[in-house]
Amino acid sequence: MRKRDETVLADLIAARAEQKPDLDVLTFQRGDGKPDVRTYADLFRNANRIAAALVGHGLERGARFGLMLRNHPEFVETMIAASISGCVFVPIDPRTRGEKLVHFLRHSNCRGLVVADYCLPALEEIRASLPDLRFVLCLETGEEPGAPALSSVKGVASLREALDKPAPPVEGRIAGTTDPLQVLCTSGTTGDPKGVVFQNGRFGAFAMLGLILGYRPDERPYTGLSLTHGNAQAVTLGPSLHMGLRAVFSRRFTKSRLWDVCRRY
Repeated sequence: MRKRDETVLADLIAARAEQKPDLDVLTFQRGDGKPDVRTYADLFRNANRIAAALVGHGLERGARFGLMLRNHPEFVETMIAASISGCVFVPIDPRTRGEKLVHFLRHSNCRGLVVADYCLPALEEIRASLPDLRFVLCLETGEEPGAPALSSVKGVASLREALDKPAPPVEGRIAGTTDPLQVLCTSGTTGDPKGVVFQNGRFGAFAMLGLILGYRPDERPYTGLSLTHGNAQAVTLGPSLHMGLRAVFSRRFTKSRLWDVCRRY
């Protein structure tokens, strides 16, 4: 059995869920201003349930799937689920549409997709171009009036149903820190975006940024930048999960509410 290593995201959350289960380590500001809060225990439980869903949909160790959400707590829980299950997630900006979306999913060889309901119209436009996409797990948010109901879209399962269903512990399938965790796409300024493979250990190294930047135990990192890009993961999420810094995320960047969020937290 592999020894626990806290530079591996799954191991880190498992350890913190034992040490500080009730610490409200992540707070997500919704569009209506209300918070979604996650403790380490919440993250560990929900990530295991998503990992069980990924394995249940036939994803093998090392298989890739797309992750297309705004800054929802389920984004982070799915990241942890990838680390637990040994699968590899490909974060995709939820505004992506058309051939660019096809490129991301096809180029990275995604076998499935975890997506929000407000992204379903963009997915339906190009679904026929993705014959290798085995499954779609959809988070029902109700945040966009035009988002279709899941019952009206064929071949889409509910992520919330997976989260509501207790699951036995998923046995970790990664061999170590060098196993890939995610394929982070470049901005594409010199052509089509290219995938950069991030190992599990590289995400673990993000904790060092908290020390380099001088984060103190009583501070709360905040960002409205998307978790689909490196800054929010490296500067806010990674150090906060390692150091227990009670980070705050806006669903997306907002100038009008920036200082309101800062004052509140």
